[in-house]
Amino acid sequence: FKTLQSFVLRKDERSTKMKNKETLAEIIGIMLGDGCLYKGHGSYQTIITSGKNEREWIMYVKNLFENYFEKTFKIVEIKYGIQAKCHSKEILEKFLEVGLCHGNKVHNKVTIPPWLFLKRKYLIKTVQGLFDTDGCVYNKYGKYAQIEFKFGCEETTISVCNAVSNLGFNTTKVQKQYNNATGKYRWRFYLCRQKEIDLFFDIIKPKNSKHIERYKKIRSGDTGTFKWKR
Repeated sequence: FKTLQSFVLRKDERSTKMKNKETLAEIIGIMLGDGCLYKGHGSYQTIITSGKNEREWIMYVKNLFENYFEKTFKIVEIKYGIQAKCHSKEILEKFLEVGLCHGNKVHNKVTIPPWLFLKRKYLIKTVQGLFDTDGCVYNKYGKYAQIEFKFGCEETTISVCNAVSNLGFNTTKVQKQYNNATGKYRWRFYLCRQKEIDLFFDIIKPKNSKHIERYKKIRSGDTGTFKWKR
């Protein structure tokens, strides 16, 4: 982690003075995954979107964000999922201060803010938030598990892959794949070593119950080759 210190901007150094930085790291991971910052026409919104069958998870996110920012997040049902949403200029400006940006994450080529690489405990919480939102665990056969991270932006994927690698895990190379349904490319990488997958769940400690339940079913052999889809 020391090699990254010289690349941290003054803005990022100021951001590390914010309260409870481990919680903030998890929140940033969630925002990099399923979050959106909107700014326009006098409106300032923080939005986190989950699947329709993830109400338990979105309630966890709502409580996490409310306790940290001391603002109310509303739960909103939409056609394809559930959102936790807050209209607050103050929250959006805090996110900008710690290294995030508003607008389309793919077009902005978002990456993990450099200051989160300076301490292992920050990086663990960041990866936790990212895995809870944009990761998945599935089995190919028997009790053989794989972990996958997948994003619509190459720069984001490389940043997350570097974070996971810096925590001591052996990742595959980042792979590019064309999605015929959407007409867009996706980038992904995997963890395949079985001992490391067990270690990943032990160190990262995901909060999203769908991952925990799926992992337990795979290890018990009580699952087929089903892969989670939203």
